[in-house]
Amino acid sequence: MKKKAIIFALLVLFTLGGCSLPPPGAADGSPWDESWITVGNVIGVDTPEGLTPRENIDTLAANELYYATWSMGEGVTTGEGEEEITVYPAQVYLLLQGYETVEEAQDGTGEWLGLAKAQYTIDDIQDAAYNGQEFTVVTHTGDASAFGTYGNYAISVEISCQAGFDGDALAILSDFLEHCHYAA
Repeated sequence: MKKKAIIFALLVLFTLGGCSLPPPGAADGSPWDESWITVGNVIGVDTPEGLTPRENIDTLAANELYYATWSMGEGVTTGEGEEEITVYPAQVYLLLQGYETVEEAQDGTGEWLGLAKAQYTIDDIQDAAYNGQEFTVVTHTGDASAFGTYGNYAISVEISCQAGFDGDALAILSDFLEHCHYAA
């Protein structure tokens, strides 16, 4: 009977091990809201009006890599089979990478910023704070990106707009970042 109880207890522990509870609160003093899109149990996004949550992928969680997307407008599907994709007038991508130390996270953020500088034609770079979190914001060819470090996590948020999109990418990115909350 003891053996069955031990096996049952181990099964319960393994089952619960895959579950994670949301943080008790946010660094800005807000209680953690269950309606927020939680990314990596580190960022909670109170989705701004006009954006629709699309993906929240934590399949790379073992490597502390998390990815989430939001879209704006009606999507158009192109391609077939495995090559089928839906393209939206504007899409926000959030990438969160965990590291062992704060210094490594800062280096990771710096690498992402360096890649953006190499990949895009930069219009402007500025430092800004959104909901208490510091970011380096880069505007480039109608799109905008933000790079920051929260504890031992590197954060990259980018808005990509299709040709003909009449919205303001920087304003949408700023609004999105103001709606981000960070685990206390």
